[in-house]
Amino acid sequence: MKTLLTNKVLGSLAILAVVLPFSSSASSMYQPAQFGDVVDQVSQKVIIPAEMAADQRTISVYCQADIAATGVASNVSCFDKAAYDDLQGQTQRAIEGLSFSPAQVDGATVPVRMTFRVVYSRNDNQPNVVMLPNLGTLQREYGVSYVAPQERLSGDDWYSVYVADGRAEGKAFFNNGRLARVVGNVSANGEVQGVRTIEASGRARQDAKVVESALKKSSFIPGFVDNKATSMSYIAVLNYPEKN
Repeated sequence: MKTLLTNKVLGSLAILAVVLPFSSSASSMYQPAQFGDVVDQVSQKVIIPAEMAADQRTISVYCQADIAATGVASNVSCFDKAAYDDLQGQTQRAIEGLSFSPAQVDGATVPVRMTFRVVYSRNDNQPNVVMLPNLGTLQREYGVSYVAPQERLSGDDWYSVYVADGRAEGKAFFNNGRLARVVGNVSANGEVQGVRTIEASGRARQDAKVVESALKKSSFIPGFVDNKATSMSYIAVLNYPEKN
């Protein structure tokens, strides 16, 4: 997967749990969805594979979830590049239905789609389970603990518009198989600019055009770095599982 950091790189990082306060942007008071006590609940539910202890490995499971205005997580999708299928499945099942701290705009809670990493480790350098509010694609630029933009869900989010087409074959988020990826820049005001396709082939090129159009109209909670709303790129991803 081109945009995700390798586990080798992640294993070399001193990763700390993140609980961040957030400040206002130029026009609205934004607060992204946060983990609350989800980390503790995941720690209690997921059994880390024994072979990770022997290898002293650090594994990242990449996830996406819809976080309702009530904070409840649904439509959870996770992907584990290291192919620990059981760990991926455990993580996805553990997160479904958990209560996050919901996102807010001007003090009112709003539903969002959140991307994050669940980092598992069996060594003495860091906790067994850490959750980070990003996929690590911008880690070189912003450090470990930046908060990725979160798309607001009001029925016109890019994936809802895509599946409403009726011919949709792509599934949201990463998985094995072909990918279509569309990138846009989310400003500190939550507006999307500079939308373009960076990966698509075959039928996926048509899908990417639909996603481009929808993404241009989407609204976001902006990304945050060091307590400050920051202009940041966002990648909309479709995956096309290989057919048997």
